[in-house]
Amino acid sequence: MFSRRNFLKSVSASTLAGGSGNAAAMQLVSKKNLDSSREAGRREPPINLARALRVMEEEELDALVVTRPINFYHFTGYVDHMSLRMDSPTSFAIICRDPQRPSAVIMNQFIYYYSVVDNDFDWGYSVNLFSGWAGPATEDVEGLSSPRTAAAPFYFESKNAAPERDFETARLRELQATLAETPPYGDPAHALAHLMQSLSLTKSRIGIDHHVTEQLLMSQLSTMTIVNGDHALRRIRLIKSPQEIDLMRRAAGANADAALAAAKALRSGATMREFRAQFFSECSVRGNTPKFIQIDTIMSETVNNTFLDGAAFAIDAVSQYGFYTGDYGRTVCIGEPSKSMRRATDAISLGWDAVTEILKPGVRYSEIRRVGRAAIKKAGYDLDVAVTPHSVGLCHTDEPGRSALGYWEKDDLILEKDMIISVDMPVLHTGIGGSAHLEDLTLITESGSEPINATGNRVIQV
Repeated sequence: MFSRRNFLKSVSASTLAGGSGNAAAMQLVSKKNLDSSREAGRREPPINLARALRVMEEEELDALVVTRPINFYHFTGYVDHMSLRMDSPTSFAIICRDPQRPSAVIMNQFIYYYSVVDNDFDWGYSVNLFSGWAGPATEDVEGLSSPRTAAAPFYFESKNAAPERDFETARLRELQATLAETPPYGDPAHALAHLMQSLSLTKSRIGIDHHVTEQLLMSQLSTMTIVNGDHALRRIRLIKSPQEIDLMRRAAGANADAALAAAKALRSGATMREFRAQFFSECSVRGNTPKFIQIDTIMSETVNNTFLDGAAFAIDAVSQYGFYTGDYGRTVCIGEPSKSMRRATDAISLGWDAVTEILKPGVRYSEIRRVGRAAIKKAGYDLDVAVTPHSVGLCHTDEPGRSALGYWEKDDLILEKDMIISVDMPVLHTGIGGSAHLEDLTLITESGSEPINATGNRVIQV
């Protein structure tokens, strides 16, 4: 045990200057609690590891070192709540391309004890903890620094007034076992440097997702080639593991059901804020975390228009389950839609049917756009429809892109098995009596595709 003062120092060591962590609010969804049986099966990271190793080889990366919450979660299954709270890197995960080199996690010792152990992860990674320094750096009379030692681990000390609860006992046992295998480091910079050396990565090409990682690595080692790993990480996330597909099915299904339920509850006189609150509530009761809903092309939550009889408007609803994203778009009509609105919804429905027929491995994004727009035009509709495909996963738009004059521009991707995509189909016109949209999530299979949310009610009339 060490003092509260040293505990606070060890936590502050994880709050590294600079950084813009993931702005999306996240919370950890545990598969089970330690109070229940720990024999039901351990939680594995959601990442498609085979895909990761393939992408790293193609992009000539010897290792990826990630710290952003979205990537750390993908690699480990754990949401780094300290990074989210502080908007700064606190934990790091390393995956090596060479399977003979073990992957590793670096994180604050107390947070590992207090938050991570409860999840009973099956990482297969070496766990490396840092606890802060036992004291300040000192110099001798010749100006040479004396070696510093890591602080003793901090954990809650029992008062022995009542029996320890199971999860409290398990926390301490796991912490002690981990530290017996690898004693704590003083800070993450020294942990990273030691791991780079022990993994023979000191002269390797390393992909990172945050500039603070480069600063930490270069403060200890200067022989590595550090590159931006964002493109590789997004490529990895394109192809879902079975666990990710299960999470996406749950997210997409609950999201669509929540949006449909909220829309069906609408009546003349309701406001946008009431509709948004209804969608958020419907998400919550289904186990999803609401993210946003665009209503009648309006994203601003300060706008509070009132819906009246005859209103026809697009919705684009997004929520998450287990940090995986549901994305659903429809046209909602209060009463009978006008002739021009019926024409708009018929056009996008026809375009979506044409697109659905070609969704399979080997088809390019550009071909999807061409087919959808051509079908609408051939049917005689003089309407501009977006027909915009995008991958969905841990992000609403979760796919790689290249820098175009400093601005991110998506690749013309080729569909592959186990991708999950949306094809946004909003009508790009005003003066049609409202706004219209159609969007579902689709899993690319071996030879075609299948929807992962309920696809009925292309127009929701209330």
